[in-house]
Amino acid sequence: MSNFLEIKRHKNKPEQRFACELLHREPGYAVLRYSSEKPGLISDIEIPAGSITIAHYWQDRFYVAWRMFDSAHTLIGTLFHICSNVSIDEDRLAYDDLLLDIWIGCAGNFRTLDEDEVREALSTGMLSDIELTIIDNAHWHINNHYTSIIDDLAAFETLHSPVSRS
Repeated sequence: MSNFLEIKRHKNKPEQRFACELLHREPGYAVLRYSSEKPGLISDIEIPAGSITIAHYWQDRFYVAWRMFDSAHTLIGTLFHICSNVSIDEDRLAYDDLLLDIWIGCAGNFRTLDEDEVREALSTGMLSDIELTIIDNAHWHINNHYTSIIDDLAAFETLHSPVSRS
């Protein structure tokens, strides 16, 4: 079921729009579910065809968190997108991607992704000093709190069982 639209505004490429399923919404918070029939890559991390992503969005945080599962519902990892200007409406949400991503693998390994894109955007003026401060602060926060953030996401998934929905 695709009843919701995610709009991801990029600094360095065209806007992207994704049809997804709204699982949960409350003021300032939404959870979406994506299904992918095609394989994909996040940096050098392979995401297999048939994967499910449970994506958490907050209007008062400078990141969104995607929990990615394979077709057998086994966790692949958690991806944090550092972002700003998250807005959640009745049938859509949108945010500004600030380029830096953080991957947390199943074993808890922490990887910062796309630092080269941040450097390039900074050198060309696509990122402001305020956005760089947001990136640095969000990176520090995620680095120091990702275990408890992920525990909260997993608790939501246990309570609502969004991965195995048909």
